[in-house]
Amino acid sequence: MGIKLKFEPRVRVSKSFELFVMLSSILMALLVFAMFMFLSGKDALSAYKTMFLWAFMRKVGLEGTLVKFVPLSIIGLGLVLAFKMKLWNIGGEGQFYLGAMASTLLALFLFPNLDSFVLIPLIVFAGFLAGGFWSSIAGVLRAYLGADEIVVTLMLNYIATLWSDYLVYGSWKDPAGFGFPMTAIFPESAKLPVLWGKVHVGVFSPIILSLLLKILLDRTKWGYEIRVIGDNPDVALCAGMNIKKNTILTMFLSGGMAGLAGAIYIMGVQHRLQHAFSPGYGYTAIIVAWLSRLNPIAVLLVSFFLSGIFVGCEILQVIMKLPISVIYIFQGVLFFCVLVGEVFIRYKISLVR
Repeated sequence: MGIKLKFEPRVRVSKSFELFVMLSSILMALLVFAMFMFLSGKDALSAYKTMFLWAFMRKVGLEGTLVKFVPLSIIGLGLVLAFKMKLWNIGGEGQFYLGAMASTLLALFLFPNLDSFVLIPLIVFAGFLAGGFWSSIAGVLRAYLGADEIVVTLMLNYIATLWSDYLVYGSWKDPAGFGFPMTAIFPESAKLPVLWGKVHVGVFSPIILSLLLKILLDRTKWGYEIRVIGDNPDVALCAGMNIKKNTILTMFLSGGMAGLAGAIYIMGVQHRLQHAFSPGYGYTAIIVAWLSRLNPIAVLLVSFFLSGIFVGCEILQVIMKLPISVIYIFQGVLFFCVLVGEVFIRYKISLVR
């Protein structure tokens, strides 16, 4: 008889073990990525030294890290909310796009002449509503028709990105933009104030949102309902909790945060809507949510670390002549290692004959 793997569900998992597995997943991803660089004829140690030095120690690199940190962490926080209720919102990318599109509509076409103290809050609110509306489509379909929210939110991503392209290649294209697929630049009243370099005031928003989300999940009745529905829907139903209402509301808030991230990003960084303006923040935020173990505070640390890694990978393209695909290779390897780590967290694995 051969040797087989036996998977036994763990009854209880300590926080220290979860932390150990997640850190091991990151370390394994770095080791596998080092192997790719070795096969490319590059010095992995030198590459990692360059990555971390530029991403976290150099002014230009740190600016880039903080710029990426803002949308990545905000979308990640929104996904944490949905994942807590076992609602698998994979549509952060599309919701991010909807927030940016709504922001552009207000900034360029509806209220371009408003003062900044009125226009900026209005854009933020519109971005939140747009992202929330987009995700609530999946919430309504899940609540009343039992539709799989993974499929629905994923399909909505394609619709959102193609809708954005339709606008920037069509009626929203800047006539003075030399034919490039982008809108005109935002008025000054629709731009977020800059703190230093490329870093804008929106950098504080993830910290505020993470604290609010932590309080909501741990200290409120609604947060308790979210956790109970996610852990055991039958118990929640017997306790009189409205699962349909909570499903729609949770999906709305989850997508709303992604839309909020789109509004902040477009006002603070791009200052215009353009083709493929997102490098995949909505998808990377899924990794952020899982690595943080659905802890809102941990989301800040994980997203800052991953933002630095991605900035470091961009630097490697210039210094070590590596292709842009290194970013996507690392992202894929990290996601795979996180999934493997999740298996070790959920199951006790042993060899049996």
